Amino acid sequence: MDALTDFIIPIIGLKLGEHSYQFNVDRQFFKEFDNTDLQEGCLQVDLILKKRSNHMELMFRAKGSINCLCDRCGGDLKLPLDHQEMRIVKFSQEDFDNTDDVLVIGREDYEINVSHIVYETIFLGLPIRKFHDQETNGQKCDEEVIKRLKEYQKKEANKGVDDRWSALKKLLTDKD
Repeated sequence: MDALTDFIIPIIGLKLGEHSYQFNVDRQFFKEFDNTDLQEGCLQVDLILKKRSNHMELMFRAKGSINCLCDRCGGDLKLPLDHQEMRIVKFSQEDFDNTDDVLVIGREDYEINVSHIVYETIFLGLPIRKFHDQETNGQKCDEEVIKRLKEYQKKEANKGVDDRWSALKKLLTDKD
């Protein structure tokens, strides 16, 4: 059974007004998408769908945690996530390009698959830099890795200028 079938919402026969949906996102969900950054997590996504006569408003809220790698030490990191995104779905018979916030579907479409929007909501909720931080996620980087990184940085800083570059710079100044 496809892991994304739970994310298909029938829109034919859906009455005007507000409707609520809940989705559980786990490893099976992330396997359906080709991204090495997001492969595991445990989240609950709440969707409030407001159906109007000519469009729908979709408000997604993803809450839970994502398992990823720390950008500093490379260790396992359990990152808390609480993020909201809103999308508009318009009904139209004409061909329009979808934008980041507006999705256009035909009036004859009878269902909408929101799995990709759920995935985007989770991905956009992640910070740019993912690292262990005692204050925000209560975790610490691997001390041994941090120690070795500092030693390497110190060693690189002490190397100075590469002799090959000095020889090339001399060629530029010898043109006189």
